[in-house]
Amino acid sequence: MKLLKTTLLAALVFGLFSCDILDSPAPQQSLDSEVVLNDADGLRGIVTGMYDGIQNVNIANGQYNYTAELLGDNVSWSGSFTTFQDIAQRNLQSSNGNFNGWWNVSFREINAANILIQQAGLIDDPAFTDEERDLIRGEAHFARGMLYFQMAYVFAKPYWDDPSTLAVPIRTEPVLGVPDFDNLERRPLSEVLNQAEQDLAQAANLLPDTRLRSNRRATRYAALTYLMRLELKRQNYAAADGHAQAIQAAGFSLTDLPVEPFQNEFSSESIFEIINTNQDNGGANGGLNAFYTPNNLGGRGDIQISEFFVDALDEIVTDAQQTALDGQGFTVSDLRAEIGVMLNGLVPQTSATLKYPDGTNNADNVMNARYAEVLLTRAEALTEQAADLALVPQEAFDYLNQIRRRALRVVDGDGLPAGPAGTATIEYTAADFNDKQELLDAILLERRIELAFEGDRFYTLKRKGIPVTNGAGTFQTNDPCMVFPIPQGEMDANPNMVQNPSC
Repeated sequence: MKLLKTTLLAALVFGLFSCDILDSPAPQQSLDSEVVLNDADGLRGIVTGMYDGIQNVNIANGQYNYTAELLGDNVSWSGSFTTFQDIAQRNLQSSNGNFNGWWNVSFREINAANILIQQAGLIDDPAFTDEERDLIRGEAHFARGMLYFQMAYVFAKPYWDDPSTLAVPIRTEPVLGVPDFDNLERRPLSEVLNQAEQDLAQAANLLPDTRLRSNRRATRYAALTYLMRLELKRQNYAAADGHAQAIQAAGFSLTDLPVEPFQNEFSSESIFEIINTNQDNGGANGGLNAFYTPNNLGGRGDIQISEFFVDALDEIVTDAQQTALDGQGFTVSDLRAEIGVMLNGLVPQTSATLKYPDGTNNADNVMNARYAEVLLTRAEALTEQAADLALVPQEAFDYLNQIRRRALRVVDGDGLPAGPAGTATIEYTAADFNDKQELLDAILLERRIELAFEGDRFYTLKRKGIPVTNGAGTFQTNDPCMVFPIPQGEMDANPNMVQNPSC
């Protein structure tokens, strides 16, 4: 049996035997597939299994973050796992199990979503209300849109380079048995993104319009966040800003300190989190805690802060701002460096992030989306839409400065808050820049530091076409060494599959 066929057929079984990332009761394990597909409880069980699949370390509970980060410039790899070492060194081979896991788990959950979308309309049960049908469809469209969006990022060249470049197959019909399976071809990136957009837009219409649900599953705003990211990838900044504005209207807010979203689950900043518990997590050799948490806190400490990130952190306060601070007798520190984020005085190659500090229980949630990203996206999108610096609206500076005011602590000689005079010194105005590009550079630098170790950096570099310099060298983001190869097992099984250029 073909590799992908086995993976897709496993989706139905997986929905029956999984535990829920949201601590819901596990579905019954004795139902056969015919009962599951025609029973409301069976569909509810598949939803549970689909969310549990999203929690898998091969996708949203791990590789969306750390595998992507290893292709960027914020971190370095010091561990013994050769699959990760090869990625960090840009030795991207189709036999690497990380790529196989990303591919197979993604398509397994896409198939679960396909089953739910089809079967939700076929259940004949008076207790199965239209409201619940729509909710199940919304959950499925969200998952499918998210999965296609993420796959398009890593298995294809950048959109700006060539929207027609091959990405991944598009499968929207469920595979319920061997006769349903066929070997699909890869589709152009533009088509895959269109499919993701359709799914996410449908999800935004069907999912609850609330900041957080009681069961912590996706809401309309999680779908809108992915739509915002998708339009950034297309460099459609007006559309991206529109989605960001809709998220703003929902009442999210920055926490008082930048570390709080990682200390307090589901803070005012949280849009969507992947839940981990003491019993249900990525494990000691697979989740974010395993690789990011330092040894002295129970983790492996394999992913460490790069010298390139430390250099970038030094640029957050400009020379002109530092001169002004010195002249007033003020001192500034970045709370993102000082409060629970990094160790060892920011010595590169020996420092680790503390955004995931629970190495003992591996129970830290994974922050999939938070409000700081929305503010930084608005600043970028508003700036990109302006013809020149003089036409950049004040809002763009306001959103950028919101992030800076929270992160940068300015004190006087006695260690007391410097007040409005100190705050004004580290805020940006148009006078701080010679042109629009300098402002964009400042926004992207702020994004790099604010969202560090959350999986954002590689995706930002790739969508903007910014060359990546790290320990492996300097690479353009349309270089074959910045694109995942199609897993070898899939190449062997599917005669219609075309491989990416070798790295």
